[in-house]
Amino acid sequence: MEPDAWDYCTIVFRTYHNVGGGEHGGLNYGLLWFEAEAKGENGRYTAGKSAEVPFGRIAEGAPNQRNAAHVGVHRDLVNHLHSSGWEAVSGGGAGWWEKRFRRAASQAPQSFLYKIKALLSAN
Repeated sequence: MEPDAWDYCTIVFRTYHNVGGGEHGGLNYGLLWFEAEAKGENGRYTAGKSAEVPFGRIAEGAPNQRNAAHVGVHRDLVNHLHSSGWEAVSGGGAGWWEKRFRRAASQAPQSFLYKIKALLSAN
C-alpha cells in the first residue's frame, strides 16, 4: 500500500417505507438512516451506519435538517467517523447530510479478504 494512499467516504441516506395502507390512513411511513460509503485503496465498504429513526411520508424525499432525530443520528455517525480516524474534507454533495471524509488507507481495519490477499502476495 502506498504511504499517501487514502480512502474517502461520503455520508448518504437510506430509507425503508412500509408501502400500502396501514394505521395512518394510507400514508406511507418508514425508517431513515445514514451510511458512510467508502472507497479507495481498500476497495468499497461501509465505514459506518447510523441508528434508524422514523421517517415520514415518501413525499418528504430527504432528511430534514429541522428534524432533531435526523440531525442527531447524523451527528452520531459523524462522531463515529472522527473517532475511527476519518477527517472531514471538502466535497460531498448538495444535501446537508452529504459530508465527505478521508482516512489514510493504512488506518482501515483489515478485512479477512484483505488479510488473505496479503498472505498470498507475500508467498
